[in-house]
Amino acid sequence: MTERIVYPDIEKTLVDYLTAQLTAVSDTAKVVTRIPEPRPARMVRVKRNDRILRQDVEDREGRRGPNLILDRPRVVLECTDDAGAAADLAGRVRAILSAAAPGYLGTVWCDYIEDVGMENDTDPATAAPRHAIIADLIVRGKAA
Repeated sequence: MTERIVYPDIEKTLVDYLTAQLTAVSDTAKVVTRIPEPRPARMVRVKRNDRILRQDVEDREGRRGPNLILDRPRVVLECTDDAGAAADLAGRVRAILSAAAPGYLGTVWCDYIEDVGMENDTDPATAAPRHAIIADLIVRGKAA
């Protein structure tokens, strides 16, 4: 019988990790998965989106998904700052992520983080400056 592997909730993991890291450098940005009401003036929204094409073997050959004990989530981090410093916030988040692997994101082991890139993406609903970071992670699951 095949062993059952449970993969971490990467959104919650990153919310907790980025909150701690930003707090450590006295950054007041709120890290969320859902935008609260009222919307914070400075925030990072974390969302997993494996549907964004990777343009690699997984997409060419249809092999996306967990492989043995490893999961490879693609995450989008939307950095917003009403004061116009969204790019600075995105730069700080990218620096935190690039220094995180290999290592623990809280209690989750992360083997690798690939920074796919950043996009200047103004929020269409509020016209607030927003920069989106896309990153691929390789994280380990645990036996169920």
